[in-house]
Amino acid sequence: MFELFIVAYPWDLPAEDVGGVLDQLRGEVGVSGLSLWVAAPPSAQLRANSRHPRVFRTRGGVFFQPADRHYAQTRCQPIVSSWVTMGNPLATIAKACAGRGLSLRTIVSASAAGRMAERYPEFACKNVFGDESRDRLCLANAEVQTYLRGMALDLSTSAGVTALTLADFDIRWSDADDLHAGASLECVINPSPPPGGEGRVRGFSDALLGPVERSLLAVCFCESCVQRSQSAGIDVEAARRAVEQTVNLAFERGPCEGTPVADFFAEHESLAEHRRRQIEDLNTLLRKLKEACRCDLLLERTAFDSPADAANGLDLSIPSAVITRVDDPARLPTVMPSRARRNELQLSATAAVGPAASRLVGILPDAANAGFAAVEIDHYGLLSESALTTLKQAIRFARRSAVG
Repeated sequence: MFELFIVAYPWDLPAEDVGGVLDQLRGEVGVSGLSLWVAAPPSAQLRANSRHPRVFRTRGGVFFQPADRHYAQTRCQPIVSSWVTMGNPLATIAKACAGRGLSLRTIVSASAAGRMAERYPEFACKNVFGDESRDRLCLANAEVQTYLRGMALDLSTSAGVTALTLADFDIRWSDADDLHAGASLECVINPSPPPGGEGRVRGFSDALLGPVERSLLAVCFCESCVQRSQSAGIDVEAARRAVEQTVNLAFERGPCEGTPVADFFAEHESLAEHRRRQIEDLNTLLRKLKEACRCDLLLERTAFDSPADAANGLDLSIPSAVITRVDDPARLPTVMPSRARRNELQLSATAAVGPAASRLVGILPDAANAGFAAVEIDHYGLLSESALTTLKQAIRFARRSAVG
């Protein structure tokens, strides 16, 4: 049967109201289960008008009580969110789901949970200039891998958990996305937007660093990655030079124009080998996590175009299922990975709101007919009552279509 999962955060399901929320999701909307964030990055969320507080802020971390025995072999210890002051919200929600026949899947940010990179900078990704990421751990680091294996075992042996979903499963200095490397001079002396750019701030994307430079800065050169590449006979210094020279040239001549990111990597063999070795490490870790996990292991991905992003190289036949996030439903026919054991689709809550809502009733049957076994809607805190009604109509239509 074609399934529908709703992504939620623990604060979307307070203990005093969890039963009522789940009764509505199962009985009225027709969901198959809940995908619950239990280890997440920092965030600030403006929520639908029925949620209080309207803006929820969290510094991230783990939203359950970890069992210390699973992390005894690593210095990389999970950070429990200050929101979890007492009790165990995961256990409360798991019990409520089990009592209503709902599957409970837990979501873990593998590399970006909480403030881990700030607390453990020695385990963080580093760019070519030695700058430590403030939000990403390096998944090639042995201490980080031990921590993740412990979490996989910890969560998968928790009562009521049917699956573990890995998000942010990559090796990437993601701070490049936050850099503003010299906004263009036009932005300073002429703050009005250029023709065709109404409402758009000229900043990072129009500045000195383009897609190639951002992809290069994303490549990790931490001690673990450098040592592992050197042990594999890769010329890491040549890879460094390729990145440094390209970024430095951008400050003199502007960004690389007309060169696809994939072509740049193809032209620099040592850099491409360094990145391939990192992806091999990710595949090895993925296998280890699957072995440690006592329930289904799922992988969340986005279909990226850059070779600096791990999504293009992971062995998607390893996890029990692959959840592909699609922001543009028009891409639906092209985003399904052929090697996955089971394919699922993730759509933003915006798909059930406004003009897009009428199209959702057609998108879900299309997904079912394309071979996706389930769809995930991200996330409950953004779903108004009208959005839930749209989901109800869409999932019923999709299930009839799948049966037919």
